[in-house]
Amino acid sequence: MNADMRRRAVAIVSAALLVIVAVGAIIWAMLLPEPWRDVPYNATNGTDAQSSSGSEHPEFTGPDKYDLLNAWNNLHTGLGREVLEDGVVSDDELAEVRTAYNECLSVYGLQAQPVDGGEGEVIVTVRGSIGSQEKNEIIRQCGVESDYVTLRDVASKDGGHPSLSVEMPGL
Repeated sequence: MNADMRRRAVAIVSAALLVIVAVGAIIWAMLLPEPWRDVPYNATNGTDAQSSSGSEHPEFTGPDKYDLLNAWNNLHTGLGREVLEDGVVSDDELAEVRTAYNECLSVYGLQAQPVDGGEGEVIVTVRGSIGSQEKNEIIRQCGVESDYVTLRDVASKDGGHPSLSVEMPGL
């Protein structure tokens, strides 16, 4: 066998091995788990996976359908789901969620107080002392975990909820 034939044989074997490795890599990649397939598309906290309507999330309709579904998927509490299930956040419902928000804040010695005749709110320290960075993190955490931030945003889209015109610090 001369050198030319040897080079040709090596090139053919190399190309064949390259094809076999590529096909093997594709098959291996297809066998890998696809974690995004099992991700739920609606919020659950383990206590109430379904709404009272029997579906995993309400069938929102109208121009705000996707905003409401996004809000639903960001809820953390059963109370938040009850409030948003009909797609509207009333003043009374928002007050109920604000109470849960204040209960969370009170653990850290903070409280949300209305200002300007209820057109806004300010977070005040009612006991202890806390740094502004830590205070802002607590405000953010309580706002998210109580669903107040999400439902406040939904309420503000429902026609300019008067108590939401002033932003809270840190959110």
